[in-house]
Amino acid sequence: MARKVRAPATAAAGAAYSPVGLPPSRWPRLQRRYVFAIGLLLLAAAGLVVVQLVYHVSSAHAAPTPVRREPPDPHEPLPSSGSVEHHFGRAAVCSDGAPCSAVGRDILARNGSVVDAAVATLLCNGVVNCQSMGLGGGFLMTLYLHEQRKVVTLNARERAPGRAHPEMFNGDRSKAQYGPLAVGVPGELKGYWEAHKRYGVLPWKEVVMPAVEICKEGYNMTKHQSDFLNLYEDKIRKDPTLRSVFEHSSGRMLHMGEVVRHGKLCETLRLISERGGDDLYTGELAKMLVADMQEMGGVFTEDDLKSYSVQWKEPVSVTLKTGETVYSVPPPGSGALLTFMLGVLDGFNFTKSSISSVNETILTYHRIVESFKFAFAQRTGLGDPDFVNTTQLVLQLTSPEYATHIRNLIDDNSTWQDPKKYGAVSLNQDDHGTAHVSIIGPNGDGLAVTSTVNLYFGASIASKQTGIIMNSVMDDFSNEDFKNYFGLPWSPKNSLLPGKRPLSSMSPTIIIGQDGNIRMVVGASGGTKIPTAILYVIVRHLWFQESVKEAVDASRFHHQLYPMHISYEYGVLDPVLRGLEKIGHKVERYRNRGSIICAVAKQNNSVIANADFRKGGEVFGLD
Repeated sequence: MARKVRAPATAAAGAAYSPVGLPPSRWPRLQRRYVFAIGLLLLAAAGLVVVQLVYHVSSAHAAPTPVRREPPDPHEPLPSSGSVEHHFGRAAVCSDGAPCSAVGRDILARNGSVVDAAVATLLCNGVVNCQSMGLGGGFLMTLYLHEQRKVVTLNARERAPGRAHPEMFNGDRSKAQYGPLAVGVPGELKGYWEAHKRYGVLPWKEVVMPAVEICKEGYNMTKHQSDFLNLYEDKIRKDPTLRSVFEHSSGRMLHMGEVVRHGKLCETLRLISERGGDDLYTGELAKMLVADMQEMGGVFTEDDLKSYSVQWKEPVSVTLKTGETVYSVPPPGSGALLTFMLGVLDGFNFTKSSISSVNETILTYHRIVESFKFAFAQRTGLGDPDFVNTTQLVLQLTSPEYATHIRNLIDDNSTWQDPKKYGAVSLNQDDHGTAHVSIIGPNGDGLAVTSTVNLYFGASIASKQTGIIMNSVMDDFSNEDFKNYFGLPWSPKNSLLPGKRPLSSMSPTIIIGQDGNIRMVVGASGGTKIPTAILYVIVRHLWFQESVKEAVDASRFHHQLYPMHISYEYGVLDPVLRGLEKIGHKVERYRNRGSIICAVAKQNNSVIANADFRKGGEVFGLD
């Protein structure tokens, strides 16, 4: 039992307090003793400082003492995960919602387009993975049209309401994360509607109805949803609509495997199937949504919904030495960072021998990490092109000459701890969880789309009349009123302004071979870890010549400059980590979930797909 130490009591109110209980008559002698003792302590402290300085100088280049981790980092590669690498003859749909991949496959089987399949899959995913995405969020899409040999991107990212301003949070970041002020104008359904109008083949209702049916029947809660339901339980219970969906009749939260039924959301989906996607922006659903948000204290209006529009944009790209061209989304997405990193690493001529030994792996991982650091230094210059001029930076990031310049700055024997050495002068706000869908269609078209409500369960509120879980996208803006751990100024390029879209890490990507056929469709969820995870899977599949499953299974690592350490998954080999530390890197194992990949590739007339074991998605296809 812990001992209680009592403070000395005074004899009476106003009596002189004596240190250690001695009477005042003995204080002078005691003071002399104190002076002598303090002098000895100061001498000892000075000696310790000298010893520390000598130790620091002598050990500056010594191998660091390994940090004990449980379980210890392995010395041998981990066994293969339980996920299945699927091989199909014509098409495949990969998503992190198991029943939803089957929905997309069925749409393709009815001669629907990849856009039809994507919309149906996403609508389904917004039901069964509502903690990550849904009608209250937004997305970025990359689309390849094989017959036209053309790549386009679609920006349906959320926007700040017209009445939004940084001061409305009163310096309290939690208000930008949870509750009505955290909500931006959703773009999800508008994006589905516009994509279907332009590239859909099947009737709109036929595309939407599978999600309506799954919603009404209910679905079995996944482990991923259950984990985050438990984590956010307090917030879920505060919202009556969310509580009605996720609370068991006994009063506890639903458990993994139990049936989840969304009441109001199912009716909203049915109305959307009949009225079309614009109803949420100009119709009765818009009025209901705005009324609910304003009743809670939100600031977006019917005018915000009416004025919302999506943007069709040219992709960013890089052509590799092997002839493949990698396409991804421009700002406010992070495709330019992905193509930049690939351009830098392309000059190292990686092959499977680059990870054939411990020493080769250490060098290869070091080079990859350095590309991460240079990329994240440039991230602070990106933002919404409607508000920030990003043209020159994007041209620089996609320039082969600039990639060569950065590659020449990478020292194989050392790394910098100062972010300014990489060009970073400010800090960007992290973004958060997402969901991804990758599709290759029978006609050779491909589609990669990443969608989000930002934080898990978005702002932890739902519209009571529509059942839509609302995003927390306002937390993705940089805000000078919010303190950050690093004491850095927030990036002004990503500051909050009315109508602005915040910067996103989403990077849906399609790789096309020299023959015009798809080589790979890939994307990820996982906030700032998205571009580094996609790059790592591409590198392992294309350059290390691993199978799709091997590349997705491989334990990942990440660096974003702030904090100044490599974050890594359990499974990166201990000797490799020790080698990276000797070069000068600090390493820290993930304390939470990392990234989730959905990858579909085409090789030798076979469509190969793998859903990441980390979240438990699934793949369905056509032979």
